[in-house]
Amino acid sequence: MSTDVLAARTDPRTSRGPVDPDAVASPAELRDVAREHGVVAALTALAALHPVAALPGECVLLPDDVPPPAGAARVGVVASDDGALVVWRAARPGAAAADGASTVDGEPPAADDAVRVADAAWRVGVAWVRTGLCERLTEQAVERLRGRSVGGTTTVNLAPVRLVLADAALAHLEAQSLLGRPAAGRAAPVPAATLARVTAVLDRSSRAVHNLFGASGYVDGEAARLARTIDLLGHASGTLPTGPAGGREEQHA
Repeated sequence: MSTDVLAARTDPRTSRGPVDPDAVASPAELRDVAREHGVVAALTALAALHPVAALPGECVLLPDDVPPPAGAARVGVVASDDGALVVWRAARPGAAAADGASTVDGEPPAADDAVRVADAAWRVGVAWVRTGLCERLTEQAVERLRGRSVGGTTTVNLAPVRLVLADAALAHLEAQSLLGRPAAGRAAPVPAATLARVTAVLDRSSRAVHNLFGASGYVDGEAARLARTIDLLGHASGTLPTGPAGGREEQHA
């Protein structure tokens, strides 16, 4: 497989022109925004497409200028590769905010059907964002490895590296296929099991590609922050909770 297919059309770190969030018409378009402009632009566009939502007690990561769900408590800040993301925890009905945690005005959301539907739609959007971010990480890995060699061979052309990159490309295609596959009788739902599958596929892909950076991927640099952001978004919004608190096993997005 040619690594040209895996490389960005433009350098993802320099294609940071302004993004009009209102120009994003579907969750699938968030993939391109995330790949080309980064997580801050992608989550901002997602918030313009769907209301920010999280089930009571669940966390959501947002750019600083995107309002969280009503009643949410601010619990921390994550440094991504292109800006800070604030971690918010949705309030539980009747529960007070933790000591020292700031909250936004409003009543705590109830875990009713409307909240579950909004939460599911948000999680699907995040899955599209993660898909684009995984591609962004892969493109950065290709760019880095093109400038290095082992035994006279460009690192990106080594067989084990090419295998990792090929697997990553297939994982990204699988995620897109799963997210874009409608279930019978519904407009465009994503079952909980399917969303969990997407999360697992992207987790494996991002971690394998992250390893290609070697030691440089574990210092506090661009690649490490991007990989960490992909991982944290998966933890916060990667799966649909099931059971009494989060909905039924057949819950769809």
